[in-house]
Order: sequence, then structure tokens, then C-alpha cells
Amino acid sequence: TSFKRVETNLNFTVRFVRHEDYFLSPGPQDGTSLRLNERLLQSDKRSADVDPYFRKVVALAADKIVGACDIRSNWNGVVKPGRLWITASLAPAWRGRGLDSQMIHHAIAELGPEIGELATCLREDHMHHVDFLDEFGFAERFRSWGAELNLKTFDPSRFDVLTERLQHSGLRFISYAELRSDENDRKLLHLKRDLDRDVLSFDPIIPSGRSNILGGEYLLAGLIVAVSQQGDFVGMASLRHTTSPDVIDSGLTGVRREYRRHGIATVLKVDALKVAKKLGATESGTSGGGSNSPMKKLNQKLGYVVGPEWVTLLSQR
Repeated sequence: TSFKRVETNLNFTVRFVRHEDYFLSPGPQDGTSLRLNERLLQSDKRSADVDPYFRKVVALAADKIVGACDIRSNWNGVVKPGRLWITASLAPAWRGRGLDSQMIHHAIAELGPEIGELATCLREDHMHHVDFLDEFGFAERFRSWGAELNLKTFDPSRFDVLTERLQHSGLRFISYAELRSDENDRKLLHLKRDLDRDVLSFDPIIPSGRSNILGGEYLLAGLIVAVSQQGDFVGMASLRHTTSPDVIDSGLTGVRREYRRHGIATVLKVDALKVAKKLGATESGTSGGGSNSPMKKLNQKLGYVVGPEWVTLLSQR
């Protein structure tokens, strides 16, 4: 409500969002308007609470919202000084008119002197809908992906031969519940920090400095560790809570470099997914970085259906 600036032309109005915008009637569902709602209002309030740069701009035509644009510095908990992230959406009937660019200009006019770069992340099959990429000089910097697995049809027995071969070589695949001790917690935390350094991401991941192994979003029952014949911790797989009781996502999975390319990560992930099935989950999601990464291929081998890639782009100011 502290931002009053309004830009208009004969067809539409661009301005900062107002409380009443979240309760407007969306009009006919014919691709000519968007709808904000109370759930989004609460989400935007949470974003504003943790991010002083958060702004939402809307475009209206005939008292209907036809576009919305968020600007934020906090992207999934990561903040880089001088970088702002853009998320813009338009009703299909309003695409291709440069309206997304006008909403962005409206927002950054308040923040311009502090902006070093703009960033955005778009699904590859949506990029042709976006006008602002060319106007602001965005260039592709990174690709990531997400995938879904139907646990009702997932058959872990397909990997029994591989598991037996690795066990015969001296490897053990052990749940965290069986390993838990102060000494093993230290070993496992050291393993996790090593694995964090190899995770493919847009910004380099800073290994966790916390003393616990995993955050509260993880299920300790789904933490599986690969242990060598010498007792070294060489790999791990994990599971994460979601907001749905039927979905348990796959979390960090990784193997130390010198032990890779033997199928260890596959068995680790299979054992974790067995736990997810026992807990009653019917679906598991996962994600990763890199267009052609080994982890992407591993998940496809397990039966995950990989969706369109997500493209991260940057614009230097």
C-alpha cells in the first residue's frame, strides 16, 4: 500500500498490487484474465516478511487482472546482493504485447539503483511466451529438471541382482536408525558436506555448517547409508516430507567420487523408495541440475518421468 505509482494507457493499467485485488472476481475462464486469491495473499505476505525487496505488480484491463509480476531477492532461501528474481505471468489473450516488460519496468523503477542483475527461471516450453527476455537481454546460465515416480507401480525387485552384487563386494546399505551414534553422526555429516560440494546448481552450494545431519523437512526413517567393507561412509540417499500425505520426495542422493559408476547410488535410492512405499506414499518427486547429468539418467532408469527442463537466465544491469 506504500506504492502508489500507476501507469495507464487506453487498454490497461499497471500498478502495485492492492489488498482488494486478491478478492476480485476472475471473470470468464476464457484466457482473458488471471485470478489472485486469499491463499496467494498469505503466501505474498510471508514473502514480504522475509524479503524487503519483494514487490508484486499487476496489470488490469476492464477491472480484471490480466497479468502479475513478482520481484524478489530471496530465491528458495538464497540471497545474492544486487540480484533480483522475476516471475511474470499473463493471461493467454494478453501475451505478445510487451505487458510483462512493462510490469517489470514498473517494479524496478523503485529499486533500480540497487540492482546489479535480474534473474528468472522458466520452463523451456514456456520461453516462447515471454517478451521480456529479449528486451532485458537475458542469457541462459543453467538448466534444471524435476521428475515424478508412481510408487504404486514401482517394482524395487528389478534391482535385486545389482544389490546382491554390491553386497557381495563388501558394501552394506544400512538405515540411519541402525547407525545412529555420536561418532557415526560426525562421519555422516562429513559425508554430506562432501556431497554438497558436487551438487550441480545455479549458484555453488555452500556446504551446511549446521551440526545436525539433515533439516527438519527430511525423514530420518528414509536416510540410507552405503558403508564400505572398511567401515567408511561412501554414499547416502534421503527422503523429504511434502505437504501431501501421499507424496514423499527423494532428497539428497550422492556417492563419493572414488566409488561412483558402480550402481551404488541406484541401490541407495531404491532402498529409500522402499521406505516411502512402506510409509504409504503413492508418489515421489525429485529434481536435479544439469541437462544431461548422471543423476537424471539414474532417475529415468528407476522409472521417474522427467518433465520439461527449467532454464535459469540472467540479465546484467
